[in-house]
Amino acid sequence: MSSEIGSTPRLGGLGGLGGAGSIDKNATEPETGLSRGTLMAAFWVAAALSIALPRIPYGRNILYPFSLLGVWAHEMGHGLTALLTGGGFEKLELYRGLGGVAYHTGAGRFTGAMVSAGGLMGPAIFGGLIIIFGSRSKTAKWVLAVLSVLILVSVALWIRNAFGFGAMLAIGVVLAPIAFYAPPVARILLAQFMGIQFVLSSWGTLDYMFTNDIVIDGKAVPGDSGAIEDALFLPYWFWGGLTAFLSAVILLGSFWFAWIRPRRVDPALAPS
Repeated sequence: MSSEIGSTPRLGGLGGLGGAGSIDKNATEPETGLSRGTLMAAFWVAAALSIALPRIPYGRNILYPFSLLGVWAHEMGHGLTALLTGGGFEKLELYRGLGGVAYHTGAGRFTGAMVSAGGLMGPAIFGGLIIIFGSRSKTAKWVLAVLSVLILVSVALWIRNAFGFGAMLAIGVVLAPIAFYAPPVARILLAQFMGIQFVLSSWGTLDYMFTNDIVIDGKAVPGDSGAIEDALFLPYWFWGGLTAFLSAVILLGSFWFAWIRPRRVDPALAPS
């Protein structure tokens, strides 16, 4: 996965409820009747699937669309950061082998480092937000709907190769009816699973995080960590390690914020 500035390529790798100080697992959502224990169980099922699927036959085939979404988040991280720092986001391509490249313009030394960091941290940031806002049935619906819209917008505006266009169009179209018509607990389970997969996709490219240079078309060019080293200071492995650490913090922090943090009664979950 990579980003390109002009003709120079850069590769990218891919709230407890109840009284104060306690969590009432019997509190229920008035709209669905789902208990807090059921909602939290959806997170743990999603976490268990994330651990088990890569280790069972055909598990990685099941994970493939979610892995592709991780690549998409990485490349969108590059492109959107380029736009936020005053540059341009020309296009992105996604490949069948879970690679990708984002083409952007206008990045200077420091803004280029930000664009590289945006790709490394993009999946973790996307994932953390999905875990937090996808932890209630009322909001999980809109999380999935917004994600579907973002995917379809990226297809219309930026994805320009045939495989990437077709694959992401299919994912975006399939996600839309799930957001509005799937059972509430299924929406929460899917949102939590997708959020976990987004964050873990950063860890799935640990070797890339700790790579200084990569080879594209027979030419050695800086990877994202190497590009940050060139633009700022400290070695590439420091920036790779920092990215991995921050991804872990986002996963743990989003779980804490979504499922542990709240100490006051949530109006969406009234005691049964």
